[in-house]
Amino acid sequence: MNTPPKATQDAVSMLRKPGTKAQPSHQAPIASPKPEKPVYSPFSSRITAENQLCLEQLAYWSREAKVDILNDALEAYFTSRPDSHQAIPVKKR
Repeated sequence: MNTPPKATQDAVSMLRKPGTKAQPSHQAPIASPKPEKPVYSPFSSRITAENQLCLEQLAYWSREAKVDILNDALEAYFTSRPDSHQAIPVKKR
């Protein structure tokens, strides 16, 4: 009989996060769905020297990638501009 002693079972249950259930040893753990990776498009633009310096300093001290900082800033700006979500009309020939 390979049943662990009750004290061991209690110790293991204390290590689990609250609200989670034990997985039987013959069952693979349930994987949480992975968030989709964003699709990046190449983009080039000019910014002021002051903005570039601020971006480099922020990237250095926050240990974030410049692309992530810029995307976060653009998303915040777009939420304040409803016209950014309005589709561009198709040209008629």
